[in-house]
Amino acid sequence: MSGEERKPSYLSVGLSVGGDWRVTCHTYPDRGPILAVDAAGMSLVVSAKQSTPDANHLDFAYALLAAVNDYLIACETHRFDAEEAANASTDVTETAAAVENRAA
Repeated sequence: MSGEERKPSYLSVGLSVGGDWRVTCHTYPDRGPILAVDAAGMSLVVSAKQSTPDANHLDFAYALLAAVNDYLIACETHRFDAEEAANASTDVTETAAAVENRAA
């Protein structure tokens, strides 16, 4: 290097999930579990560095659980809001049609 300070590596991976997904937790009698997320021909595997998860890995698992729960709540909210908006526009259209029918 030319005297510049080395910068840490950075990796960012995005996954837009369609209908071809699978999430599995593999458990074994002699080692910690492995969480696998499969979609779009790729697989993300999460496990502890050592064969038995330590306290740090349990902290990670709890944080992962909390983030997944937040993601689920946000997805449900977005879906329900979109459904309500679609139903509201349908109600307005039906009401306008009913008014036209009564006027005729």
